[in-house]
Amino acid sequence: MKKLLISAAVSLVTLGLIFHLVSDGNAQRAELWPLLRDVAPPMLIGYLVCQIGQTYMRSERYRVLLRGAGEPRIPSSGHSFLATMARNALVDLLPARAGELGYLALMNLNYRVGAETCLGSMTISFLFDLFALAAVLALAIAAPWIRSAPSWSLLAGCAVSLGIICLVGLWGLFTLLPRWIVPLWHRWTAPVRRSRLRRVVDFISRTLDAVIRVRDRRLLMVAFLLSLGVRFFKYGGLYLLFRGVTQIHLPQMATAGARHVLPALLAGEGAAALPLPALMGFGAYEGGSTAVWIMLGFAPDAALLAMLALHIVSQAADYTLGGIAFILITMGRRAVRTEKAETVRAPRYRWVMAVVILVLFGTSLLYAGIQWRGLRKRGSLTPPAQGAALAVPPAGQAALDGLGKRYRGHVVWSSNRSGNHDIMLMELPSGKVRQVTRNLHTETYPRLSPDGRQVLFARSQIPWVSQRNGVAWDTWLVDLKTGRERLVATNALFATWTADGLHAVFQRNDRAVIRHTLSDGSEQVLCATGAGAIPDGALVQTPDYNIHNQTLALTLRGSRRLTVLLGADGTLRTISDGTTCQLGWATDDSLVYVGRGGRMKNAIWRSTTAGGPGEPWLDLPGEFSHEYFPRLSRDGRLLVFGASAGGHEHDTADYEIFAWEPGTPPGTAVRLTYHTGNDCWPDVWLE
Repeated sequence: MKKLLISAAVSLVTLGLIFHLVSDGNAQRAELWPLLRDVAPPMLIGYLVCQIGQTYMRSERYRVLLRGAGEPRIPSSGHSFLATMARNALVDLLPARAGELGYLALMNLNYRVGAETCLGSMTISFLFDLFALAAVLALAIAAPWIRSAPSWSLLAGCAVSLGIICLVGLWGLFTLLPRWIVPLWHRWTAPVRRSRLRRVVDFISRTLDAVIRVRDRRLLMVAFLLSLGVRFFKYGGLYLLFRGVTQIHLPQMATAGARHVLPALLAGEGAAALPLPALMGFGAYEGGSTAVWIMLGFAPDAALLAMLALHIVSQAADYTLGGIAFILITMGRRAVRTEKAETVRAPRYRWVMAVVILVLFGTSLLYAGIQWRGLRKRGSLTPPAQGAALAVPPAGQAALDGLGKRYRGHVVWSSNRSGNHDIMLMELPSGKVRQVTRNLHTETYPRLSPDGRQVLFARSQIPWVSQRNGVAWDTWLVDLKTGRERLVATNALFATWTADGLHAVFQRNDRAVIRHTLSDGSEQVLCATGAGAIPDGALVQTPDYNIHNQTLALTLRGSRRLTVLLGADGTLRTISDGTTCQLGWATDDSLVYVGRGGRMKNAIWRSTTAGGPGEPWLDLPGEFSHEYFPRLSRDGRLLVFGASAGGHEHDTADYEIFAWEPGTPPGTAVRLTYHTGNDCWPDVWLE
């Protein structure tokens, strides 16, 4: 029990370190449960079939080698199959594949197979596993479609290394062992007389003799062919399962071919076989395989998540099959007489050691959990589905037409309806929608200039970045008439205009708010975390600067979760706690933000005086009642916002854009979009 707890602690610490490493930089939110929940049933069934196939071939190989070693008590195919199935559940339980000895114990204690012949067959089986793996790699590197792939050098290196090991193994089996090692062993151990030591020497001698006896060429050829079958079914099943856990939620990993998956599987298997005190190989397996995925150019966070899900599902399947085999073996086993052990009081130091181990295990579990939570908080790993346009109902069209009769201007927002997030624009009064940007990278948070002619927006530095990642973004400016774009600032997100149209105010790297002069590019730091009133470790979001009273509205996350106002004198006034966000200014110095209290938790709030108490302002009565992204026109006549029917994630949930005239009943809000994709962060300009 003590060793298991230590192994579990090491695995948790290792996984926690890996989570920490891949959550730096541009890492995204990792969702493990959906991968486990949505494993494709056909792929899982295929894996189970392959596991049964490789177990049968491994079992028959053991029987062939036992027969060659001269074992008189060889179990039937059925019993050998059950013992091998149980062995599959034990093999990775202990470090360095020490769980393989569970097979020896089952065969020796339950079926009275000689331990020496069993150990000899296991030794030769391991050697033939290497032979078969070298053959698989040789076939892989010979395939014409893989020669130009980046994984070719990895596969070739593995094949050459295994080839050398196999040649050395053959030489040792046929030459070194019978001619040199066994005679020297018998000569050196002949003088041994002590009974206990003599029993050990005799056991080793019988094991060496059993290995030497298994040298019939026809028997070895059968064992080699069975080993090829074991490798084929093993890696074929793991490849199917890999596709099964990635095809829905990690499409960029699901596109990886066998030429990519095979090196990662080999690296993970090799790392798990190292003599590290890791429980069931967790941590070591993910670390080795993720390193290969990174070398092949895949995102480390997605690779880690895919391999962790693969490891969990495969272990669950193996332990289920192994557990069934154990039950069947136990049901068919004769009762063994047991003796009552004498009760001995454990010395005090054992209790101290037990407490230390439990503390180590608990600390490791807490550390891994914290790192896992931090990785999940980095946002979605993949972009949302494009969605589809919905038919506009007659009542909705009538409401939209009525809005157009009362207002002239345009509404902008971010939408993925074109395949990835671009900036969209709706003209009022026509209601016509057009696409403003056409870039393969993600674009979000559009903000209209005071004259309505230009839009500030954020563009991701790589094709897909979650909005929870506040670093990997640049701020751009687009002219609505010409479509001409220019880069404003790097590592800049949540850019808004000052009322005079001369400056852009944005957050940089989650840690600072910058005022950028658009004419000459000069910048001024308005605030930074750890300096002045902003606490260290806080993350700044959605800054909105009021040029008239020189006060900055901020949402803080990280070490402090607040909505605050930062005055020109550096004083910090709290508007509300971490249940509020997206604090922004209205033209009359009132504040609009998102708070709790709606039917689907959220509602739009308003504080009529700067820093004064707020109150719920708008909560839709219909299906879409999870409100976010409030933005009031500069004259206060129209509020645009997003609302979902329950989904929360800002850049993946099905939000729709609405417009509401303050002072009218909430039910009169006009729905502007009818699309199942993601629509977010609207802004409005009115003539």
